[in-house]
Amino acid sequence: MATGKGARKEGFDILVHDGESGDSKSVGLTSRGEKVWGNECLIRAVVLNLAQHTGRRYGILFSDEADGPLDPERKRMFMAMKWEVLRLGGYQWEFFVPQTAELTTMADAAIDLEA
Repeated sequence: MATGKGARKEGFDILVHDGESGDSKSVGLTSRGEKVWGNECLIRAVVLNLAQHTGRRYGILFSDEADGPLDPERKRMFMAMKWEVLRLGGYQWEFFVPQTAELTTMADAAIDLEA
């Protein structure tokens, strides 16, 4: 890879494969929503791997405001993914701060700090 001054430096690229379309592209070419989706999937894959292979059990997950760039359909899929990770990992709760009111209505309970 060349720098702005023409010098060479090492680097690497991550290819993201879209299971629906069959296309692959550089993570650098993905939209903000695709980056969020990929990042959240990777984080949860690591969490599940740790739960399944280390013998350590944590009852609670925490996450913060990742849903902003997602379209409405992906937001619903995002919540479904959260529920599935809780089930697969044997977690009791996930405390999360959504950017979208709709996701709050999909939660078991909400804590309203303004009330």
